[in-house]
Amino acid sequence: MITTLKNTKICIEKLNFDIVGKISLKLEDGRMIIVPLKYFPDIQKLPVEKRKKYTIVDDRTVLFAYSDSVYHLEDFMGLESKWRER
Repeated sequence: MITTLKNTKICIEKLNFDIVGKISLKLEDGRMIIVPLKYFPDIQKLPVEKRKKYTIVDDRTVLFAYSDSVYHLEDFMGLESKWRER
């Protein structure tokens, strides 16, 4: 099965860290993406209160106030090689 996000509008509504060791992304269409934080060590290092200081840019990019890393929706979906195709 080939998965592509090209020409598809999927928007991040908010992030959540309620599940220990996981990051949850709520999408505007109601779907949830839950990913282990071990795949995102820069986020995992942040205390929970600092994780909550984030900004969603252009509906698909997440910036954390206390991290220099930039994350795209495709990173959380395991499609990091696809984000340049948008």
